[in-house]
Amino acid sequence: MVLVKNNIGIPFYEPGYIPVKDQIREKSVDYTNPKKIYEYLCGEVYKQDEYCKDAAMILYNHARGITSRNIVCGPAGCGKTLVWQCLKKIWPRILFVDSSTLTKTGWKGNNNISDFLTRVDAKHPDYIIVFDEFDKCVASQTNSGGENVSTALQSEFLKIVEGAEIPVKIDACERMVDTSRMSFVFCGSFALKAEEIGKENSSSGFGFGMERHEEKAFARELTMQDVISYGVIPELASRTTRIINVRPLTEEDYQYLITKHSASPVKKLEQTYGMKLRFSKKKIEEIARNAYESGLGIRSVTAQLMQIMDHKIFESFEDDTETAEVKNHRQKNHKDKKGERYVL
Repeated sequence: MVLVKNNIGIPFYEPGYIPVKDQIREKSVDYTNPKKIYEYLCGEVYKQDEYCKDAAMILYNHARGITSRNIVCGPAGCGKTLVWQCLKKIWPRILFVDSSTLTKTGWKGNNNISDFLTRVDAKHPDYIIVFDEFDKCVASQTNSGGENVSTALQSEFLKIVEGAEIPVKIDACERMVDTSRMSFVFCGSFALKAEEIGKENSSSGFGFGMERHEEKAFARELTMQDVISYGVIPELASRTTRIINVRPLTEEDYQYLITKHSASPVKKLEQTYGMKLRFSKKKIEEIARNAYESGLGIRSVTAQLMQIMDHKIFESFEDDTETAEVKNHRQKNHKDKKGERYVL
């Protein structure tokens, strides 16, 4: 790995350096043209063209007052939420809700289903609401009384997604929020269901003329019936406009994403750290293989890169206790002839 100084120096090596937080900055993209939205997304999200097209049409229709309710399925780290984070730069009225912590109204907890409405501007309620980790709240959960908690929880979605005036309390004051102009996106991996389908479609190879065949999770797209059997109640499924499947990435996909795509996590780290990064082909292949085998997607790539960066930056600082001989040896191996390149 190589760290290359830029013209203004490496900020992490400067005393008092405070990194600028990564803020969501609005992009100038014509959201009245679905192809423009699609082109923008393809530059930010790798190899999810069909998903980008679907998302572009959801935003385009939503901006024209045509709302929708969508279920998005796909493995962890494949870009399900990233697409909407990118679209938030075009359409700021996108809210994210962590479905894994949702509780039914009246139950203990500070994250009831309707709580996201407190963040809505009542004068401009045309929001796109993205429920992340949706599969976590629809999976069957039975309490001590034998009640399926997830069914009761999902029942609260019905009125909200159909469009209604919902009472919301803010600082002890109650106001009504209209959800009829909102679109909803329910994102979840539904990994257990995908793994179950993979096992059902696999063959052990026993029997005359039979060959062993192992089908991986997400090899087949999930259907509405699949998510219903997983736990989504039919009443909610019937109100859904479409189900979208996001494809898993291959090991070769990760290699390309790491080094060449405009959304490369390496390029993002270069902007964050203020330095150029170079990785050997062997290291890139190793990172890609780990990401693919872990099933954690692009998050695994970013985590690996951050670990490497932390280790290399830590080791690059001088140790006050080291001898002059060791120090000279280290500096000789960490700088090129011009003193501009740090090989770590």
